[in-house]
This record gives sequence, C-alpha cells and structure tokens, in this order.
Amino acid sequence: MPAPITSDDLYNFQWIDHVRLDPAGERVAYALSWANRDERENQSRIVIRGLAPEDEPVDATDGPYDSSPEWSPSGALAFLRRVNRRAQLFVRSADGAETRQLTDLPDGVGGFSWSPDGARLAFTARVLAEEDGVVDDPRPPESSDVSRRAPVARVVRRLDYKYDGRGYFDGRRTHLHVVDATGGPATQLTRGTWDAGDFSWAPDGERIAVTGNAAPDSDLSHESHVYTVTLDGDLQQLTSGKQIEAVEWSPDGRRVAFAAPLEIEGGRLERLWFADVAGGDPVCVTRDWDRSVADSVIDDMRAGHDVPLRWAADGGRIFFLTSTAGATALASVSKRGDVTELTYGRRRVYDFDVRDGRTVFLATDLNGPGDLYVDRDGQVVRLTDLNPWLRERYVAEPERFVVKASDGKDIETWLLTPPDFDPSAKYPLLLQVHGGPHAQYGWTFFHEFQVLAGLGFLVLYANPRGSDGYGEDFRGACVRDWGGADFQDLMAVVDEAVAREYVDGERLGILGGSYGGFMTNWAIGQTDRFRAAVSMRSIANLVSDYAQNDIVLWSGLEMGPPPWPDPEEQWRRSPIRYVQNVKTPLLLTHGEMDLRCPISQAEEMFGALRLLGKDVEMVRFPDESHDLSRSGRPDRRVERLDRVSGWMVKHLHRD
Repeated sequence: MPAPITSDDLYNFQWIDHVRLDPAGERVAYALSWANRDERENQSRIVIRGLAPEDEPVDATDGPYDSSPEWSPSGALAFLRRVNRRAQLFVRSADGAETRQLTDLPDGVGGFSWSPDGARLAFTARVLAEEDGVVDDPRPPESSDVSRRAPVARVVRRLDYKYDGRGYFDGRRTHLHVVDATGGPATQLTRGTWDAGDFSWAPDGERIAVTGNAAPDSDLSHESHVYTVTLDGDLQQLTSGKQIEAVEWSPDGRRVAFAAPLEIEGGRLERLWFADVAGGDPVCVTRDWDRSVADSVIDDMRAGHDVPLRWAADGGRIFFLTSTAGATALASVSKRGDVTELTYGRRRVYDFDVRDGRTVFLATDLNGPGDLYVDRDGQVVRLTDLNPWLRERYVAEPERFVVKASDGKDIETWLLTPPDFDPSAKYPLLLQVHGGPHAQYGWTFFHEFQVLAGLGFLVLYANPRGSDGYGEDFRGACVRDWGGADFQDLMAVVDEAVAREYVDGERLGILGGSYGGFMTNWAIGQTDRFRAAVSMRSIANLVSDYAQNDIVLWSGLEMGPPPWPDPEEQWRRSPIRYVQNVKTPLLLTHGEMDLRCPISQAEEMFGALRLLGKDVEMVRFPDESHDLSRSGRPDRRVERLDRVSGWMVKHLHRD
C-alpha cells in the first residue's frame, strides 16, 4: 500500500493558476507556485509553453514572486512581481530580452489589463481618498517590507473600512489608473470614497468599463453598478439596481456583459447579463439556466473565486464558468440565451482563456490540485503533470451516494475510506461541513481530507440545502434558517453513514470552517453524538457578528433585519446560546487577522466553554486571514493541519 498523504506534503505541491493564450493562440503563459519550506512563504514564477503535449515549458521569469501574466497584442508579457511585499507591474519584451518595472506604488497594484492597441495598461491601486480617514505616522517605515508604519489612528465613518486579506483601508480606496507601456507616471481615472472593482477596455481603447458604486453613502447600498470612464476621467453610470461583480466589453463595442443576480436577495444565483452601451434595460441571457455563472466548488489548494468572462472574437457568444452538482464546468451563451456546456466530468474548472477558436483551461480533480488542458476541436488534451509524486501516495477516492432529506430533497454525499480499508472492521467517522454557505464540495482535490483519511478516518462530506450547484431554490433554502433544515440534512447524512457496519457510531467527529465552523458550533450544542469537534474560522454569535465582519450588508441578506431592537431571530440561531449543552471536546482554530469571521467569535465560544469547565482549546494564527488554510504562510498551514488531525486522533482513536 502506498504511503498516505501527510500535512508536510504541502511542500511537495506545485500549483498552476492564471492561464493566458498568446495573441496567436499558439502558446500560453501561467503562474506556477509552490510553498518554500526554508523561507516559510509561498513563491511563484511565470512559465510559457506551447499547446502540444511534447512542448517543453520555459521559465519566462525567475520568480520567486511573479504572478498574473497578461499578453499584449504584440506578444509582450505583463505580470505582477512582489517587491518589498507589494505587487508592482512589470513588462517583459516580446523577445524576452528586457524586463522593466512600470510601477512603484506604496500600496502596490491589484488587477491590470492591456489596452487593445498595447500602448497602455489599466490597473487598480489603493490611493488616499479620505485624508481625514487616517492619522499616519510620519516617521519612515521600520523596514522595506512595509510602505508605512502603523497609523497613529484610524478614523472610521463607513461600514466598508476593511476587507479580509487586504486589511484596514486607512482612508485609502482602490481606484483605476492607466500607465504607458513604455513607462512614466500613471494617471488616476476614478476618484472618491468608493472602490473600483472589475474593469474591461472598450475595443477602441477610449473608455473602460468598471464596476463599483460611486454614490454617497454607498456603503449602505447593496448595489454595484457598471460605469464607463474615459481616459481623462469622465465617469458615466451605465446600470442601476443590480449587484454586479464582473464586466467584459464586447468586441464590437456595442455592449457589455456582466454578472449579477436577478434580484438582490440572499442565496440568489449569479447570472449573465448584456447591456447596450448606448442605453436601455439590461437583458439576462442565463435567466433559464438554473446554475450560477461562477465557480463555487471549494478546496484547500487555492483561495478566491474569480468570475472570468471572455467574448468570442466575433461577439456571438461569451464564455464563463458555471457550477453544476459537485463540479465546475466551462460554458458559453449566445445573445439569445442558448447555453452550451463545453467541459464535462468530475472536476473543478477554475480558470480558462479563449482565442480564435482555441480554448485552454485549468482544472483540479480527485487526483491533484490542478493542471493545464487544451480543447482541440472538442477533444480535451492534458498538457501538464505537475504533481506526479501523488501517484506514489495513497489518494482516497470517494464513494458518491445520495441521501434523502426529511422533505425528500436529494443531498449529494461523498465518503473517503482510509488505506487498507476493511469493511469488516470499525472506523471512526468525521463529518466535514463546507463554508459559504452558498459554496459546495465536489470532485476536487482536498489536502485536509486526504490527511485525515490517511490517519485512519472515514471522511464524510455533503452538500446540504444552501449549497450551490443544484439550482436557485436549493441554494436559497438556508437563508434566514441557519441551523434549521440544513442541520437536519447533515444529520440525515450522518444517520445513513452510521447505518453501515464499518462505521463506529461511538466515534464520530465534526469539523468545518466559516459557515462550516458555525455549523460545527451549532451541532455540538444540539446533539452529543459527536465525540470531538474542530471549529475553524467560525461564527458563534450571530448577534455580535452581524456588524463586526467585513461584509456587513451581506448579513442583512442572509440573516434578516439587524438585531436591534429585537435580537431574537439571530439569537435563537446562535451557537453561543446553547453553549451550556456542549459535551463534545472542541478545538477552535482562527487567524488573528480574519476580518470575514472575526476572531472575537472564537474568543466568545472559547471563553464561554472555559468558564463552564468544558473541554476546549483555541489555537490562534498571527497575521493570518480567513484564507489561512488555502493561502496562508506554509508553516502555519502545516501546523493547522497537524492541530486539526491531532485533535481528532486524540479523541477518536483507540489506544
């Protein structure tokens, strides 16, 4: 039997992201990343290769902090390079002979895009927008790794003053800029107390479409609009009444495509819309497609879920990712609303590019964290084999089955078995609960699951109501009902698993992160069937969390009206209310810079249980965000895995 996967194998992985076809559609550039054990950091470089399996990859940059490659029309390659902990924009000449730095900004560069003629690049960057929103420390920074010292004071007047993974804004806002491809000073195009989001050039290069909400008090609005902005900064609003998160200008310049739900309500699917630039009401072209136009499958191999949109060259169709049951596929839709799925199978497609009829995509499946594929006239060819070492390890493959909920809903479920599995023996079982709640588990590689299976556990995971991939009604079914029917779905899944002879019903564990952490905290206050629990980046008190997190308005969509003056709706669904019932030993893990589910939530749960004399432990990870398990510092990711697995071994393994 091959050796099982361990937490320390994090240092063996290679990850591929951000694939882009060159102007001729003959080569791709992508980012290749890894975890450096000695430096205790994540590193990456840019790689170029042809589209035949026999083509050898070539390092376009040496790294170790290069990412996000984008080709110019002439074949030059722009990318981000981290300099003193801040991403700056660089350009490599078409012949590879020269690389030059275009920006040197104190807060670095976010997203960027070439103009259609290749003469300029647009990019987003944070700039001071509220001079009285921060009292900066005037002394020079203590090291080159930071652009400034911690401020003397932060002055907050809006709800959107922080964001997980980015930290506190300190009066600074993300705005759109342009810079000549040959270098020189950048020009800021948008201004004000709002944040520019996704953006896309008009084909004539005279305007840029950008998402955001520039209205006063926009922090109190759910809406995000599409604007057009000229190169001299003239901003015009194109849409209203929508919650937009991605935009792409059509090749003929007549319309933009964008992603937004039909209504601004909790649990709604992201859908694809077309809007004429000349005016008129937008048209939803995926109204009849009961799936989201986004990738919602989660794992612990990468953070973030972008919403990439790509037009066909003739403007007849637009390509997008769509979440199906337990998987993410590449699809396209016409102006008439005809949706065509272009990839199939048990995998998660997480990025793609199209050019002149050629399609490339990145996908992860049960066998690894991601590889590059090309679609040649309907035949998919795999071009990379980035983690061959996994073939020498035990990789548990799931059994898929469907559990009937009490009201007849189908709950898709998977079960991993440990090495040398013997159905006549008895095994401890762990229930994993995903976050979101409008995400989903699926046919993807999950390091944590494999580590736990390798330690002798059965690993059970499912998509209860509220999960994406099964239509809008199913996805919205947990809104304002956390801990209700979704919890009952999960208990039905456990019941069916426990009925199997090889499951030891006296050795059950539960664990999850974010919403899954909420559900873990909730479950151990409702039942004592679990003998161990691990709650990661969790929520314990829906009343206190309501306005603590970085997406306060989302709380209103998901949880209902604010808990003032009447907190009962949120309080009765708060795990902390039932903490006196807890008998299950609980481990809490949390990043100290988690702004999505603030660490105060773990502190509340820990403090209450400790005061009650319960078996509880909290492990705090300095500087880490909500994405610790997916993109945190490698040694902390390994430590987290060891803590999680060690807790379960301690409480569920027999001596």
